[in-house]
Amino acid sequence: MTTLIAPFNSASDIIAQRDLNRGRNRGNASTYVTIDENDTLQIFGKTYGANKYETTLLCFAIHEITPYEIKLYEIQEGTLTRLPQEAREVIIALGITVITSDLTLEREEFETNDSLRSPTYTYNLLEKLGDKKCALCDCEIPQLIQGAHIWPVASIKRVNNINQDRKLQLAIDGDNGIWLCNNHHKLFDMNILLITEEGRVKYKSNIKENDENYICDVTVNYQIRDNILTPNFLDYLEKRNSLLDERIYGLIE
Repeated sequence: MTTLIAPFNSASDIIAQRDLNRGRNRGNASTYVTIDENDTLQIFGKTYGANKYETTLLCFAIHEITPYEIKLYEIQEGTLTRLPQEAREVIIALGITVITSDLTLEREEFETNDSLRSPTYTYNLLEKLGDKKCALCDCEIPQLIQGAHIWPVASIKRVNNINQDRKLQLAIDGDNGIWLCNNHHKLFDMNILLITEEGRVKYKSNIKENDENYICDVTVNYQIRDNILTPNFLDYLEKRNSLLDERIYGLIE
C-alpha cells in the first residue's frame, strides 16, 4: 500500500500540523510559528540541542512557501541565546530578520513599555496555550489575536517589595496571560469584562443596553477552559480582581 505524502502549501499548513503534533506530544513543540498584526510571520525558536536544527529547517521550509515577511526570534535556553553562527548566516542570507530575545532585550522592553510586546512572553503563551485562538469568541485569525496579561504589567511595576528581575519574570510568565482577539482584549483591559476565580466571564452591568447586547453577541465562551486555570493563573487573577468590585458585574448568559 502506497502512502501519499501531501506537501505543505502555506505557512498555515505548517502551523496547523504543528498544532496537531503538539496535541500528540508536547515534546515536539519547541519551535512555534505564528503571524502578527502586521502580517509578519514569526518563528520562535529555541537554541539548544535538537531544537536549533528544528528552528533552522523550519526557516528554510517556510521561506520557500510564504509571501510574508519572516522574523526569527531566538529564544534564550539556559545560557544559550543564539543559533550556531553558520545557521544564522544562512538564515539571514534568505532575507529573514533574526532577533535575539535575551533577558537584556526583555528587560529594556519591560522598563519602557507597559504593553510589553515581548517575544519571550509570546513564546511562553504559545507553549502553554497552543496556537492563537481567542478564549472568548473562538476567533483564530492570528493577526487579530494578542496575548492579554492577567496581572497587568503596569500593576506589576508598581509593586515595591520585589526586584526588577522578578517583576520581569512575572510579566513574561505564560501563566500570566490568555489569547484574546482585539475586541475582547480591549474589553478586558478596560475591566468591562471580568474573569472570576471559577473561570466564569462577567461583564460590567452599568453599561448601555446596546453595549451589553454587543458583548453578549460576540462572546460565545462564558467559561475559561480548565487547562488555562492553573494555580499560577488563578494567583495572577486574584491580584487583578482584588482591585475590582465584582458586585457590579453580571454573568453573560
